[in-house]
Amino acid sequence: MGQLFSLESPISHVLARIVDIFILNLVFIISCLPIITIGASTNALYSVLMKMIKNEEKSIVKSFFISFKANFFKSTIIWMITVLIGAIILLDFLFLGHLSGLIRFLFTGMAIIFGFVFLCVTAFIFPYTARYEDTIKKSILNSLLIGTSNVPSLLAILLMNSIFVFIILSSNLGFLSGLYFVTFGGFALLAYLNALIISKVFSKYEVFNR
Repeated sequence: MGQLFSLESPISHVLARIVDIFILNLVFIISCLPIITIGASTNALYSVLMKMIKNEEKSIVKSFFISFKANFFKSTIIWMITVLIGAIILLDFLFLGHLSGLIRFLFTGMAIIFGFVFLCVTAFIFPYTARYEDTIKKSILNSLLIGTSNVPSLLAILLMNSIFVFIILSSNLGFLSGLYFVTFGGFALLAYLNALIISKVFSKYEVFNR
């Protein structure tokens, strides 16, 4: 019984990780409140989670705000670019309903291609900038290359997050359940699951570059 509840037992590690995710989620939500800081907050969230997966984290809150401050400008620019391009692509899909014939077919194909590129970048860009030092341009290009080179991992990330979004939008009960979920750890938990997949992808390139 003493070994079961010791600090080195598997149960203690799981409980400690749950508490860490809850605290990290709370810090993330508070940091996102100004809206403009969502990019920096997401970058800091992934920075802590990537270290957590590799058992490199020391102080979660301290590490979060160190990353938040260090990458604020770059992450904010990337966030604004992401929102702008995402809005344009969404408007393109909405505009398709007013077209017909060959023009609609061509524009649908273009929208799908740009949408895929957008998803490749957004799935990896913040974990990438959280893990590596690079320019905004190289971060976007490398995120795109990583996404297109690891389609199974990309699809797993998109599917996992899409299921969550679908549940939220499916009904009032789904929305309330989703709201409760993200309030008490959901954002950090989803990001943690994403980071588990992404860290395996990154590890292939890190081994190659050694």
